[in-house]
Amino acid sequence: MIFRPVRSDWLQAGAVALAMFALYAATAPRSVGLEDDALFVLSSYYLGIEHPPGYPIFTLVGHLFTGLPFGSVAYRVHLASAFFGALTCAAAWLCARSLGVGRLAAHLAAFALGVSPVFWSQSIIAEVYTLNTLFLLVLVVLGLRAEREPRLLPWMAFIFGLSLANHYPLMLLAAPAFAVLLWPLREEILRRIGLLLVLVIVGLAPYAWLIHRSWKALPISFYGELETLTEIWYFLSRSGYAAVDHSLTAGFLDKLRYLTFVASQLFVQFALVGTALAAVGFAVQWQVLGRRIGAFLTISFLMPSLVLVLLLGFDYDTFRKHIFHVYPLPAYAVVALWLGLGFDWLVQRHALGRRQALAAAAGLVALMLAVGAHHNLRSGHDWAARYAQTVLKLLPKDAVVFGQGDGDLMPIAYFHMVENWRPDITLYQAKGLILGNRLFHPLRTAEKTANEALSEFIKKQADPVVFTLDAYGGNARRDRWLYTEVDKSSTDPRQITVDVAEEALRFFEESVAQQSTSNAWIAYFQSELRRRYALVLSHSLAQGKPPDDARSRRHLELLGQDFYGALGIAEGLLGNKAGFSAQAVATHLDQARTLLPSDAPKQHVAGYFQLRGLLRANTQDRPGAIRDLETAFSLWPAAESGALEPLEQLYREAGDDAALRELQERVTRIKQRR
Repeated sequence: MIFRPVRSDWLQAGAVALAMFALYAATAPRSVGLEDDALFVLSSYYLGIEHPPGYPIFTLVGHLFTGLPFGSVAYRVHLASAFFGALTCAAAWLCARSLGVGRLAAHLAAFALGVSPVFWSQSIIAEVYTLNTLFLLVLVVLGLRAEREPRLLPWMAFIFGLSLANHYPLMLLAAPAFAVLLWPLREEILRRIGLLLVLVIVGLAPYAWLIHRSWKALPISFYGELETLTEIWYFLSRSGYAAVDHSLTAGFLDKLRYLTFVASQLFVQFALVGTALAAVGFAVQWQVLGRRIGAFLTISFLMPSLVLVLLLGFDYDTFRKHIFHVYPLPAYAVVALWLGLGFDWLVQRHALGRRQALAAAAGLVALMLAVGAHHNLRSGHDWAARYAQTVLKLLPKDAVVFGQGDGDLMPIAYFHMVENWRPDITLYQAKGLILGNRLFHPLRTAEKTANEALSEFIKKQADPVVFTLDAYGGNARRDRWLYTEVDKSSTDPRQITVDVAEEALRFFEESVAQQSTSNAWIAYFQSELRRRYALVLSHSLAQGKPPDDARSRRHLELLGQDFYGALGIAEGLLGNKAGFSAQAVATHLDQARTLLPSDAPKQHVAGYFQLRGLLRANTQDRPGAIRDLETAFSLWPAAESGALEPLEQLYREAGDDAALRELQERVTRIKQRR
């Protein structure tokens, strides 16, 4: 029997949406965060161009939310995600009812999805994944009715087109499942294929708006003007992220670890008991729903989980698994539906009374709410805001500031551009991305030409020039830890003056030194800041002497108890102008090896072997140095690897021309694949 919602169904679905929106609005951060949050906030505020493939629907709707008369601009855009998340939960309720489950089980399915940790986390920051899941579930509701009501097919075509204008990779993965669901309508679809394709294309219209919008002078525009078919395709196809989606170092073991991670997440997302109920729902769906709908749900689950892992080539580490963990949200939506189906089947099988069933459902929702709340009570979370504000307070007057990306540039840009902090500075992105005031077009400028343009620009500047999370290699520098300032008094990049301000030191002690957080983005960024501070601190030590003040000694002791801190200390000692004790460097490297996390990024593991290789080279252990540097380059085979130059030098000194040629050929192949 086809489910057709009546007034009471719409009211109950609306009540679910209101309850979830209230939860998300109460727990959303009041200021800007990490991930892509700040970039989505800025794009929404300025109607700008997001990172590929642009996400024009979220940008347009997010812009509407920036007009709300309360809260910060960041919080207002967070409410756009909350709105989509709440509607998704309502759609989950209607999906469950469409599958034939009772209203109580439908409520359980909807709330289970809504309070699951990952879905909740994406409903309280500026991100596109709740909207993506909403499109999926709306299509499920329509698809379940379409067999008896073919008039819904044009609506499905149009909404599918709109969904592609939000997050087309995940929605294309769902297409095979819908082919199974709509199989009985194949003749009707073929008969009307022309109209349906036109409606899909109409749904893609936001991309046309995006391309036209890119031709304007925008404060936020990821690549700038998209004027040729090549540039448009490069942007929409996400070609610039090819090296991210398919890392050179990722292999079978990475995929296996991701599969294990995804499987473990099923137990976390639905608090184990909910996962068990979903397993019951999966088992009984073939009998209750029939093979076709059971196959549809199963494929809908597998495509954004198992199949996606097999298609992508991520390195498995603590940071990238956090990037990946949002992709299976459509699969979690299916699990929530199975959960409702399993609960409904058990209630009927065991003839539970209404009170018993209600108590069981309420208890399970409470359990899942507690699990989700552990990660998502973020109304007071302001780490990214405190970081950005600290940097902005410390920057020299009238500074020209080059930022890098999500971690530093975007939160800083939010406070500078939206909340008008430090109007005296000028903000750029070093590679010509994101900000509209670029020095060169990133899609039309060769890397060498771009570097020359950057160098020439810096030479002409009379105002201070600073870099966050990076350093300019054409001059000496003053290292302030949270940023480096170009020192034009010398062109020797090895000449480094260390000067860390008191406010930066307080930020280290309060927000970096021993922070414990469940947010992987913040944890990763804090780790990098610890490594950088350890490098700066140890770089300025006098040879063989402890720091002059107790505070620096305490900081070094704290840093030495952390993998990234110990790695930074070793790197700083190796670059210390006063010389270094090989034993002191070796001690810190041994400590880093002991503290090495099992899921540390390969780039940082490679950094360990690179430093050990340099140490061995300095102690005349050439074979050992070559082995370590080769290991470093194998772990992180990037043309910018710090292991390359010393490795080439060691091969030249050893007279091993064959090994040198082979290394240079590897580098050439890597550059060609990028």
